[in-house]
Amino acid sequence: MKKLFVLAGLLASVNLLAGQEARWIWYPGDYGIWWGNEIQSQRLQWGGRLTPFWPLYEPHSRVLFRRAVHLTADEPLEIGADGHATVCWHSPSGYHEGSAILGKFTLPKDATAIEIKIQNNDRPPSVWVKGPHLVSDSEWKVGWTTTWDTDDDLPADSSARFTDPLTPPGLTSLPVERKNPVWSRETHGHGLLADFGEETYGYLRFKDIRGKGAVRVIYAESESEALAVDLANTKPGALDGWVMLMLEEGAEMRRDIAHGFRFVHVIPVDGEVSVGALAMDRETKGLPVRGSFRCSDTELNEIWDVSVRTLELTCREVFIEGIKRDHWVWSGDAVQSFLMNYYVFGDYDGCRDTLWTLRGKDPVKCHLNRIMDYTFYWFDAVEKYRLYSGDPYIARQVYPRMKTLLEFALGRLDAAGRPVDRPGDWMFIDWAPEPLHNTGGVTAFEQMLLVRALEATAALAKEVGAADDANAYLARAKKLRDEIVPRYWNEEKGGLLHLMKADGSLDEQLTRYPNMFGLFYGYFDEAKRARVVKDVLLNDNVLKIQTPYMRFYELESLCSLGMQETVTKEIKSYWGGMLKLGATSFWELYNPSEKGVAHYAMYGRRYGKSLCHAWGASPTYLLGKYYLGVTPTQPGFAAYEVKPNLGGLEWIEGDVPAPFGRIHVKFDKKSVSVLSDGGKGVLVLPTGQRVDIPAGREISMPIP
Repeated sequence: MKKLFVLAGLLASVNLLAGQEARWIWYPGDYGIWWGNEIQSQRLQWGGRLTPFWPLYEPHSRVLFRRAVHLTADEPLEIGADGHATVCWHSPSGYHEGSAILGKFTLPKDATAIEIKIQNNDRPPSVWVKGPHLVSDSEWKVGWTTTWDTDDDLPADSSARFTDPLTPPGLTSLPVERKNPVWSRETHGHGLLADFGEETYGYLRFKDIRGKGAVRVIYAESESEALAVDLANTKPGALDGWVMLMLEEGAEMRRDIAHGFRFVHVIPVDGEVSVGALAMDRETKGLPVRGSFRCSDTELNEIWDVSVRTLELTCREVFIEGIKRDHWVWSGDAVQSFLMNYYVFGDYDGCRDTLWTLRGKDPVKCHLNRIMDYTFYWFDAVEKYRLYSGDPYIARQVYPRMKTLLEFALGRLDAAGRPVDRPGDWMFIDWAPEPLHNTGGVTAFEQMLLVRALEATAALAKEVGAADDANAYLARAKKLRDEIVPRYWNEEKGGLLHLMKADGSLDEQLTRYPNMFGLFYGYFDEAKRARVVKDVLLNDNVLKIQTPYMRFYELESLCSLGMQETVTKEIKSYWGGMLKLGATSFWELYNPSEKGVAHYAMYGRRYGKSLCHAWGASPTYLLGKYYLGVTPTQPGFAAYEVKPNLGGLEWIEGDVPAPFGRIHVKFDKKSVSVLSDGGKGVLVLPTGQRVDIPAGREISMPIP
């Protein structure tokens, strides 16, 4: 572990309040990238470690932190620096370099600016500063450097999680708690099988080890997976989650890498070794559950609870896809996790860090995760993060990398400016029949996502004052948007066709994807909306969606039309179906027609499916946004709307987290009440009447 250098000293700025809490600060995105690299390297695949097949980027090793100051007296400071650090300052007499003694430093009163230079080759350089008037926060400017000269002028990244001067972000670990299995039993050949009762994530502990030798450890999400080995030869076949370990005589040993599982099977391979018992250190981010939802339907309440557990397990330092198999950060999964998180935890730091993990650094070498649609989703996620969090710094920090990523994406379009397959790109859309993918043509769905990416980038461009960029992106978006319905609409089928082939003709396939996105992006007039709902979304002859991933968007499109009663039935049928099969977290895919162990198969592997998958938690978002009805209309919920909908239930009640606290909604067939800790809210009654919501005082309105 690298030595932590605790220096001292800093400055007073007229813009800062005395006594403000100091935070560790770092170069924008570097910790998101570093944490992402750490966790994505932990994937197990067939007994080995498998890292992502897309480029990974590294944090800067040398960073310059600076702040202009206006002092009236010498400023005594404390400085914590994670790395080798030098304190410098500017004054009318020139440029000066100093040193800290026992973590103390005094900045002279004639100083006009302070700089702290830090180098760390192991972790992102970071700094903590506290004086009577000056503290480290995102008002500091930061730049990366090779020569200690830099033209960067970006606001530093920071987090309220990291305020301890002796514990920088890179030396902070997530909290753990000891957990024992609910049962365990011996298997053939001195093996040991244990069930921890539900999906969990953490560090496995081996207790009462006797003898010495190698063991194979099977991490599994079902009992049949844990037992799917040839015990005589200890061959795991096509199982994903297993590892070989060497155990030695002793009371206890802890596996030093965390994994997700419910069942664990330990099988001796060679030598005389046995394990008397298993335990684990369950690791979570320790996020308080700030959102809540309860209603008159007990099954829906259980679906909410299991969705929260699913999301909690996949919220690490950054948001991962699934706990057992991947440990990877996929954009399509993550952008949905952000939306769910806004209604459960309100963990804005996790969203920001994951956005940086996905984006990486320049130069751009490929689409995010090598998937075209995953790149387009990212832009929309940045704009929504700004809306929900109110983060005043993200636009200036991220816009330069938004622009270069968009330029890369625009450089891979066809001559008409539409998104097409290029060598090396993956058009994912969904886990659906292959004709939807790698078509060589232009899908209406991908074109819609590109339009949204252009619009989102334009919004951030406006915020940073790049008006010319914003106007150019909006003009390009309008041109692409205006052609979608005229080009892809089929009057006979009542919806948008999926694909325009390379020769310009339309494929006759009708799918849900462009139609449901067209609904909540507002592409259709009233008559076309009615046709799409009737002839596409409620038409069982149109290819059905089996992943929670696209069910998320399908049900959101119905909610956006006020069809919550239909959505309630769908949630109970789909997510309730997994509960009836004993799910303790929600899956990557669910097909109600499958039976037995067939539920665990995917990717051509008998146990390839993830049974704790981030995108399975979407009821939290749907119930928070479209039943409790809470949506920000200005960044950070400075203004927001509450438009509740019972969805066929007798009553609903719950909290939605906001940066200022919570928004509590209670609604039944006779009345609705709202209590908010802040912001400027508007309650929209079923009659359409709009009522102002005062901060800090409950309002209650009768329902006519």
